[in-house]
Amino acid sequence: MFSILLLANLFFFTSCEDGNDDENYKPNYSASIDATNLPAGNKPMTMFEDTESSSKMYNKSDRWFRVNEPLQVIQKGKDSVQISLYSPVGLTDVKIYAKLPNYNKRFVIYTFIKIPAFHRSFHQIPLTAGKNDYLSETGSPITIDKIEGFSSGGIEFSVESSDPLFTKFKKIKSSRLVQFSDSYHLNNPADDPNKYLPMNPVLAKEAITMIINFSYAISHPLYYDTFMNFDRYKKEQAATAGTSINGAINWHGNADDVDGVYDYLTKMQIEQTYTTYIDKRSLYIAMVGGDSAWGGGPLASQWESGYVTGHWKGEMSVWSHEYSHHSGYNHSSNLANSGEGGGQQEMLTHFYKYLIYLNDLPFTDPEILKTYTKTNYLTGTYKKPVFTIDQKNPFLLKYKGEGKWN
Repeated sequence: MFSILLLANLFFFTSCEDGNDDENYKPNYSASIDATNLPAGNKPMTMFEDTESSSKMYNKSDRWFRVNEPLQVIQKGKDSVQISLYSPVGLTDVKIYAKLPNYNKRFVIYTFIKIPAFHRSFHQIPLTAGKNDYLSETGSPITIDKIEGFSSGGIEFSVESSDPLFTKFKKIKSSRLVQFSDSYHLNNPADDPNKYLPMNPVLAKEAITMIINFSYAISHPLYYDTFMNFDRYKKEQAATAGTSINGAINWHGNADDVDGVYDYLTKMQIEQTYTTYIDKRSLYIAMVGGDSAWGGGPLASQWESGYVTGHWKGEMSVWSHEYSHHSGYNHSSNLANSGEGGGQQEMLTHFYKYLIYLNDLPFTDPEILKTYTKTNYLTGTYKKPVFTIDQKNPFLLKYKGEGKWN
């Protein structure tokens, strides 16, 4: 009954007035917010602090995000929102818009001067505080009467920003739901107690950084073009090497390969396969300590070194392999295997390194997190990761420094 009454209130009693008849009227917009300096009432915090209990990162109902929405706005109760930024670098000039069911324009409810890395805070929805002026997406002021509160679906939120980092976030096509799961290391087999190892917030920050970069890479136009024309990529590799094509000449599926006969995918199937890498399924990130990394179902994992230094150097072979298992492909498919002339595992790694070379990933500087220096939180010993690219990288040879996603 409450939601029906509230909806009626929105449609019949909420006043959304475009502009004002008084040409001298000066709208009174809410002040801009600096999230680096919030009062205690907003409950500001930094997620994934080095010393934070790992139990918080493993709370899947509280810590989760979609890779194309690192800045997350979630309604809490009838009158508040929780704002969380899953990024190792903060954002500037952020506008959060609201949309009401009975009004066809979005309007700004918060303007943030700064939101720091891994920030979370809570804010009252200003419409529930009183009658206010708001800037619409078309640039005109609107005045909205006080609304007592919102049921689920009674208000929608969206985010815009002029920050170049946010521009990169907006390009990500993947909508994977990222979470950390402790179910793997808590249920290690008795004969392999180190099959999976627990992660901590230090490693979680690296994993988040990596999955955003990885998701940007597989959303990139050059990657999509190469994926859709993998047969061309194989021919170009062979021509450069002066050899015949090694192994399969195009993508093939999970059927067993017998005497060089492959279950090649049609163009339509390749397009469908691409969507399995970027769809909305859940991804549980984990870490292994045994002889093998694992992937399948929601799981994708790798060793500690992959999180600390590997991805900064573009060493994405293991992650790509396990992510392909997570996406539904087994060792019979070159979407997962690395033999028979290479497949996704090899191509993605070459491409990822080319993007680092172009400085065309959201994050390319390991000094952002300095995880390699945090020995108290690591089992291994690491040096600062230094990136180099092989001059025979097939993307470097073909594009010669061009192809940056502008």
